[in-house]
Amino acid sequence: MRIIPKVLTALLCSSLAFSAASHADEISSRVFKVGFVQAKNHPHGLGAQKFADIMKEKTDGKIKVMVFGSGTLGGDAQVISSVQGGIVDMTMVTPGLLAGIEKGFGMYGMPFTFENAKEVDAVLDGPVGQKLLETLPAHGLIGLGYWDHGFRHVTNSQQPITKLEDLQGLKIRVQQIPTAIETFNQLGANATPMSFTELYTAMETRTVDGQENPLAAIETSKFFEVQKYVSLTGHFYDPLVAIFSKKTWDKLSATEREIVLEAAAEAQAYERKVSREMDVTARESLAKHGMQVNVLAPEEIARMREHLKPVTDKFTQEYGVELVQAMTNEIQKVRNQQ
Repeated sequence: MRIIPKVLTALLCSSLAFSAASHADEISSRVFKVGFVQAKNHPHGLGAQKFADIMKEKTDGKIKVMVFGSGTLGGDAQVISSVQGGIVDMTMVTPGLLAGIEKGFGMYGMPFTFENAKEVDAVLDGPVGQKLLETLPAHGLIGLGYWDHGFRHVTNSQQPITKLEDLQGLKIRVQQIPTAIETFNQLGANATPMSFTELYTAMETRTVDGQENPLAAIETSKFFEVQKYVSLTGHFYDPLVAIFSKKTWDKLSATEREIVLEAAAEAQAYERKVSREMDVTARESLAKHGMQVNVLAPEEIARMREHLKPVTDKFTQEYGVELVQAMTNEIQKVRNQQ
């Protein structure tokens, strides 16, 4: 069953009322541009292509979606700005990159928040996730839902990470997000914020020792060519926010908006499935490519979580105690059912 965020339902109802008066609900010939930083064979790219295919099918080819991967249209920050300006029509970004627009999105990036996909989906598809999506139209964006990126793990060229102390002094590239920077600095690493589009070269030239990303991103970006060790820390879970340009949205008829919503919902379900399947196969593939994969002991994860309490406490205050508590309550409901 297709789930449409409340804010989109309101927007859709508004457009339907307008359409009935103006008879503007026909499908016009249009071209949408979707840009993102991952490779086209990454789940993000596969999800974007699924969206494009569905749009083509549902509009009999009238609406064409052009898919631009590997940072062709710029890094995440640049593409978000382009979506707000209507230059790019859609992208998928980690929530922390939206925290400068709406600070609550940053809470997803707090360390060791989620343990599994059930907890993730309960939060994202429930009242907490939808409440944050409802804030986006005021910032020139339409939130189409949440895709999957996966749990993030550390890779580096120096040594396996088996305990907290192994991170000491390692220069680790992180996203340009405060929670990521402070998390790794607190763990003793030298956090180095950098655009994803610059990362491969930085590792190849040893400008940085390592980085942290989900396994599918590590594999599809061929980081195994410049990294030796992957340690399954699972320190952050990254959803993606699928965002659409409000400038483009406002030009669409009610029928076109309904099709966009349907295509986005179907692409979301597909991308989540593919991403989670690829997370399993990527681990095997990275080992075959010569990377040494190690799992951290549960007690070591607990040590890291406790060591990061100052970071968690700080950002709980920053992002909103009530909002973070609402997220925690949703997670606890899932854990109580297991």
